[in-house]
Amino acid sequence: MDVEQPGRHRSITDAPPANWPAKTRRLIDETRRLCRDWLPGPLRQCLADFDRALHEQSARARNHLDQQRYQATRQRLVQDRQAFEERFIDCIDQGLMRMGAPAAAKAPAARLTLSLLDPLEHEMTAALDQLVARSAARGGPLLVELGYRLAVLVGIPPLEGEAMPLGPQAMVKAFRDSSTALGLPAEHHLLLLQAVEGKLIQGLTPLHEVVNNHLAAAGILPRLRPFPLPRTPRQPRRQRPLPASPAPEAAPSGTDLRELLARQRGPRPVDAHARFAGAEELQAALATLQTSRHADPGVLRHAQRLRERLVDQLNAGRPIDAVPILPGPQADDALVLVVRLFDILQRPLPPAVAHALLDRTQLPLLRAAVADEGFFDRREHPARLLLDQLLAAARDWLDEGDVGQLAALEPLLERLEREQPTPNLYSELGTELERLLAQWQRKAQAAERRHVEAMQGRERLEQARQRASELLAGLIAKAPPGAALRALLEHAWSDVLALTLLRHGEQSETFARRLVITDQLLGRLPPGNLGTLQAEVEAGLQQIGMHGEEATHVAQRLIGAGAVLHDADEPGVTDPAMRLRQRGAPGGPIETASAAPAVFPAEALRLHQRLGQHAGAWFEFTESDGRRVRRKLAWYSARAARGLLVTRQGQRIEEIGLAELAQAIATGKVREIPAVNESDLDRAWRTLADSLRQPVPIPGVRS
Repeated sequence: MDVEQPGRHRSITDAPPANWPAKTRRLIDETRRLCRDWLPGPLRQCLADFDRALHEQSARARNHLDQQRYQATRQRLVQDRQAFEERFIDCIDQGLMRMGAPAAAKAPAARLTLSLLDPLEHEMTAALDQLVARSAARGGPLLVELGYRLAVLVGIPPLEGEAMPLGPQAMVKAFRDSSTALGLPAEHHLLLLQAVEGKLIQGLTPLHEVVNNHLAAAGILPRLRPFPLPRTPRQPRRQRPLPASPAPEAAPSGTDLRELLARQRGPRPVDAHARFAGAEELQAALATLQTSRHADPGVLRHAQRLRERLVDQLNAGRPIDAVPILPGPQADDALVLVVRLFDILQRPLPPAVAHALLDRTQLPLLRAAVADEGFFDRREHPARLLLDQLLAAARDWLDEGDVGQLAALEPLLERLEREQPTPNLYSELGTELERLLAQWQRKAQAAERRHVEAMQGRERLEQARQRASELLAGLIAKAPPGAALRALLEHAWSDVLALTLLRHGEQSETFARRLVITDQLLGRLPPGNLGTLQAEVEAGLQQIGMHGEEATHVAQRLIGAGAVLHDADEPGVTDPAMRLRQRGAPGGPIETASAAPAVFPAEALRLHQRLGQHAGAWFEFTESDGRRVRRKLAWYSARAARGLLVTRQGQRIEEIGLAELAQAIATGKVREIPAVNESDLDRAWRTLADSLRQPVPIPGVRS
């Protein structure tokens, strides 16, 4: 089969490796041409969608500067779209050529430095990771077949993951390489990524099918048919339970709940002169109640009152002598169970905005329960999964009463209230909510990381200052200076040593040179060229924040006190030292972190031993007005026995000492939140079953 079509695409200049057999080289060349034939179409569609998205964003821009940025990107796209396509295809082409080649040696790790994380770059990286995960899940048998055939072709183990040249990871890498050359703003990169995923990466199946068929027709594993291996269903990621946490019981089924409800309620009265409402009648009546719920939100808390409203709505506009319409036994049971379930869910959520969220969710979820009996039986029911996600949003993101977060959920809630209850609706809303929560989580992690890195930097600086003070004290002990020189060394030069130690390390040549300068200032070594010494001392003082004139003055005093007035305490010499004492350390004050006490109370010792290895525990604080708020101990220093508290959004609250935290726990003002391995909804489901097992009757639903 001759697949080469001269003139259609630019020629492939690189030849396959010479050590490949002739058949392998021929088939790889043909595969490369197949890819070059297939990829341009989806890539052009991607760029067209990207251009359309830029136009829409430009039309919605709030100011002319944003509009100009979108228009500039559109112009750049017109100029560089061919280069983007060619670079993308070349990257895929090179991946096919490198199959079986040893991985390139990694570059030496760069020196770790403190830097602020670009939120857009972090969002881009997270989006690419999620794209790869979704695409790999969609890959299916065709991708597995292709991995085996290409591997057999070049004599290596089956290809998967990053080694698969036509897989999602390879496409993402090609996107990275080709989009970087466009020089787009970071937020425009995200728009381009969405277009590439929608038109290319989600639609790789035809390419995999074409290449598989071509290789199979050439005799490469023609009978290969992969079959799925049985796998244990992957459970949602939960926090790891504490060692003492017992395994949770299975959530009761809908049948169990109905039986418990019937046993607690007793025999159900029957009205022979009534008929039960049909499914459409029930949905229409509940939809009308949903639009009027704001008139009396207390109705949602009482099953009997809610049922009365439902009955009134079912019979609204009907003649007085007409046969009454009632909800029916299954709808009655669903109504009682949903009301009681939401009452349980509301209890641990004190903020008003969290209650408002669940109030708006209750009737739509009741409609789901009435429409589909599987709501009570299937733990993976889309409506239950959506409710579980909404509970997580209420608990984690609305616990501070943040109306801004609730506003972000408004479009989702409007769809939930407006559209008909269908599994597709709940699945779509669940996907959208998951995306929104992931976005909040990334922003919170970025904010928290900045605060933690700042605390870590402060602690390293304090350790460097402590070590510099120790070394300086040792040098001073060998050649005790006068009071003036000692003050200048301890209040200025010690910070120069600390900063040098932090930046370059104790074994560096730079730090060794600063120690030599210290000996020269103390008179233990000859000063050498005074001009050079003066310049070096000034440079060190300027690095810790002294301005030019002040650094020159202090440097002159340091050199003068050491070389001329070694034992003098003249007022003119001590003036700079006095000013340094008054203003604190050059470069800003730094709180001195005391070392952890040698003896802890029992509670503090337990906290210290655990937090010293694993920070990140959550605590519930009781405020002076009785409110309870959650705080995360994002960072803990075992050396200083202090930690940093942040909010769920990653915002800094305060530093807290271990002794203070242990005392607050002992007095009941703070409670450590234990890790659990079940969701709020599962826990509420079991609580509902326990309440139905109680012999005390509940306000019944009487038909």
